[in-house]
Amino acid sequence: MLKQIIRMKKNIFIISLLAVSLLSSCGLIKVDADDKLPGDEFWIEGNAGNVETYMLSIYNNFRKATMMKSAFFVYSGDFRCAPIGYYSGDRDLLGYLTSNDMAGLKSRYDSENKGEGSVGQITNWNYFFQVVQGANILLKEVDEVPDMTDQQVRNYKAEAIFMRNLAYFFMVRLFGDIPYYTVAYNSEPLSRTSMVTVLQNCLADLQALIDSDPDKTALPWRYSLNSKSGVRATRGAVLALMMHINLWLVRFDSKQSNTYYQNVVSLGDELVNRNDNSYELVDMNRSSFIFKGGTKESLFEIAQNINSNEIFDQTAIFSNHFAYSCYINRTTPSYYYKREFLIKLFPVNGEDKRVSSWFNDNIYMSDKIDLYPKEITKFMNPDTYRGDNITSNSGNQIVFRFADAILLYAEALAAIGEEGEAQVQLNKIRDRAGATSVMSTGTDLQNDIFWERVRELIGEGHYYYDLVRTGKIHDINFCETPISRSKFNEGAWTWPICRKALVNNPYMTLNNYWE
Repeated sequence: MLKQIIRMKKNIFIISLLAVSLLSSCGLIKVDADDKLPGDEFWIEGNAGNVETYMLSIYNNFRKATMMKSAFFVYSGDFRCAPIGYYSGDRDLLGYLTSNDMAGLKSRYDSENKGEGSVGQITNWNYFFQVVQGANILLKEVDEVPDMTDQQVRNYKAEAIFMRNLAYFFMVRLFGDIPYYTVAYNSEPLSRTSMVTVLQNCLADLQALIDSDPDKTALPWRYSLNSKSGVRATRGAVLALMMHINLWLVRFDSKQSNTYYQNVVSLGDELVNRNDNSYELVDMNRSSFIFKGGTKESLFEIAQNINSNEIFDQTAIFSNHFAYSCYINRTTPSYYYKREFLIKLFPVNGEDKRVSSWFNDNIYMSDKIDLYPKEITKFMNPDTYRGDNITSNSGNQIVFRFADAILLYAEALAAIGEEGEAQVQLNKIRDRAGATSVMSTGTDLQNDIFWERVRELIGEGHYYYDLVRTGKIHDINFCETPISRSKFNEGAWTWPICRKALVNNPYMTLNNYWE
């Protein structure tokens, strides 16, 4: 994807200037709406190739926010409050994350508030807001580009709407309340908007997109071009995002929880049952291909291309922390999941193909026995880069996949009492794994669906967020380091916000729990 951007150098400097002019460090800055920013000619004298380049820059800023400048999925989704032990990695970092000591983490790894590095960048919302601002600009300006067909304009607008709302959703899950705006050239400093309002706005934005595209031409279920498969917005990606947003709102706008659950059931029905055979669960024997990217299980993913030297930060790749056999000089991984937790997920002598497909033979060994190190092989697609350097996973980063959406659908069905259909959906995932079908009901069924998400999506950045939105973050039976309800309500579930967010913005506030 980046290779295409590099080839089209003619207007790249304009794109960079737009991004830099509109966002300074972590904080939104004033932009005079009457000023002519660099880039006017980019639109009115441009062409479809320029717009494609600009659209790719929006995807690339999302890539920077998550996989290039930080270990976003690993640290925020997988490590936090998780039952993970230490072999040879950074013991302090693991301790701060698993014990939910975010103040200590920030003090140790970003003490000067630079908002940089694998930890500091997560506190810095700059790249996410570059995604938002880039999308806002495209939506305003793309109609001015000559020789663009109506269909091309619809396609790019649809992609921009998806990316804008994806960025907002990711920021809400990190910080709670955030600044929200949809104007192209914001001219005023902004305060933080209630996260419920932000997410409701996102849903309205995305619903309007879905409603305006009944023929599925603005955003298709899938692209015919392999280069776009998985890494560009699709109707399936939009529906999955809306399902996640609705279930996040269940937690934080609980008075309307039934409405949100019903929304998820409706969205899930279309995505799972009426997708024109565009998506399917990949056979377990070929599951490593899921994490290479571009399979029919993919709904949205972030591209990595080793051959083009488009490489993720190595700390951002989950398997680099939990695998070792592909490395020449390693005898253990950096970290491991604790034995008691793994037995809860995959009972000894139970039937589940994921045990042999995703773990080495030491999965049930006692913790911290270096002679028998546990290894997660789920994501193993090793390759070399920049000479002799090795990465355990040269594939893409999955954001949403079909199994994830099926389990969200099952969760909502169970919540509204459609337990038979919830069992059907849950057992699609278990059947693929060769595991025994689940026939539980009531709270047991809801818990079984939660544990199936933990089991199926291990290492994909969902664990902590699922704990938060389901309320299981308070229960030691589901979370090794629970957060009390009082501390949760004070903001203990959020990340600290980089203090640079205060620069040039007198209306901005931080997450005081971590200050």
